[in-house]
Amino acid sequence: MLAELRIKNFVIIEDITITFEKGLNILSGETGAGKSILIDAISGVLGEKMTVDMIRTGFEKAVLEGVFDISGLKGAIEILTDSGIDCDDDTLIIRRELYASGKGRCFMNSVQVPVQKLKETSECLIDIHGQNENQTIVNISKHRELLDNFASLAQLVASVRACYNDLASVRQKLASFNIDEKEKQRRIDFNTFALKEIDSANLSSSEEIELRKESVILANAEKLFTGTSRSYEVLTGEGGIFQRLREAASTLSSISEYDVEISNVLENVNQALFSLEDAAAALRDYSSKADFSPERVNQVEERLSLIQSLKKKYGDTVESILEYAEKARKELEAVISGDEEAERLKIDERRYIEAAKKAALELSAKRVKAAAELEEKVVKELRELGMEGMAFKIEIKQEQSAEGDVESGGKTYMLYPHGLDRVEFLISVNAGEELKPLRKVASGGEMSRIMLAFKNVILAADIVDTLIFDEVDSGVGGKTADIVGRKLKQLSKERQVLLITHLPQIASMSDSHYFIQKSKTGDRVATSVRRLNRKEKIREVARMLAGETITDLSMQHAEEMIANAETK
Repeated sequence: MLAELRIKNFVIIEDITITFEKGLNILSGETGAGKSILIDAISGVLGEKMTVDMIRTGFEKAVLEGVFDISGLKGAIEILTDSGIDCDDDTLIIRRELYASGKGRCFMNSVQVPVQKLKETSECLIDIHGQNENQTIVNISKHRELLDNFASLAQLVASVRACYNDLASVRQKLASFNIDEKEKQRRIDFNTFALKEIDSANLSSSEEIELRKESVILANAEKLFTGTSRSYEVLTGEGGIFQRLREAASTLSSISEYDVEISNVLENVNQALFSLEDAAAALRDYSSKADFSPERVNQVEERLSLIQSLKKKYGDTVESILEYAEKARKELEAVISGDEEAERLKIDERRYIEAAKKAALELSAKRVKAAAELEEKVVKELRELGMEGMAFKIEIKQEQSAEGDVESGGKTYMLYPHGLDRVEFLISVNAGEELKPLRKVASGGEMSRIMLAFKNVILAADIVDTLIFDEVDSGVGGKTADIVGRKLKQLSKERQVLLITHLPQIASMSDSHYFIQKSKTGDRVATSVRRLNRKEKIREVARMLAGETITDLSMQHAEEMIANAETK
């Protein structure tokens, strides 16, 4: 539910914070006081479009913030969790900032999000019904969902969707086998040639690196041979380093017994001799084992050339070439054994079509039955709400097509993830008029009452916790106003309801009453919102009864209305 609304520098609101409660929250005030601004502010919190002219004159930005208790709202919690937004305490804080430059920012629990993510989440929070509403009921794509929820068909819808997905998956696999014989032979020939060429090369993943190292060595063979030979001669030749070090070692050995420091030096010299002997042996082995022959040069270059040629055809690296070979091998096996696999898939396809047909036809039949029940209940509610002449019909159609999957009664229908049916709500506002799509016919006040009727009928299936009604009392009075009030009161026992009203019959039934007032301070006009205590509520209902001149009789009447509402 909406626990708190904070508005700063928005239109003619400077800075207010409103705490809402469960149950029926009534908003009242004189015409032009700013009641519609509150609805616009809530719409802004929910992600609706905001324009710079909504920023209070003289300020650089407007800020809207809504605090929601989302405990029990699984849809909202799932969206937040999937988006990586923490909601462990079941509280969601939405913040919208609009700058005079036209730029804006949105936050959910301090995480900046795009407006679209905010709107997606908001669909699980609040339904606003009035002149500028974002209404679930006018969205045709929601009509089927509302009907299915009313009839508790979620499990059957899920079964149809599963059959549809299985069918789509098997057809995707079948498409890979749907090639003519010429194309099939082309794939066999190409993959066979590629595999023969790659396999005959007998590649290893590290081979190219080793060959390039050897190529560098072979290219500098003369320098390497000359350098290693000369170094070996300097170390081991007549008068070379070994001979002189040995002489030094012999001399130091003869005097080392006289001073320990000489012994340490002798040890270092001997270590140097050992290291140089190892180095000389390595140089000798290198010169004797290295193959600097022209034949080896040709072998290395030919091998590198082969690898380069394969890379141009099959991949940028030896690893890529080997991966290509594995893929070609699997494709070759699949093409060769494709006929057998395709036949198996066709059997699966027929099985999935039969399962989808059974589930989809059962779903359609239950929708038709549920539609008749929903029509009857909604019409009954509408009549009680003073809309006796209104007719309501749920139109269920299927799309016929030769390409469809579901055959019934000699006709073939298209199958979709939700089944066969296109569902749309139709109404006739006045008796004798043609039924037309709901979105094209009803006015704001009528739409609010239609929604009120729907909410009472399909309350258990509703995914939102907060309902806002604007103009629900438009054109209503007397007995009908009392009925509308009782319907709203009934609805508020299960959902939080926010309602802007001018009718005292409805206002008297509030659990919380807020008075919206416009006042002037200096040369500035500002809207304020105050929650009324019981005494103030009686006076406001009296004002709604009698106008600006409040009499003792109107006060008494207001108190009686409120007392009577409290007993219901």
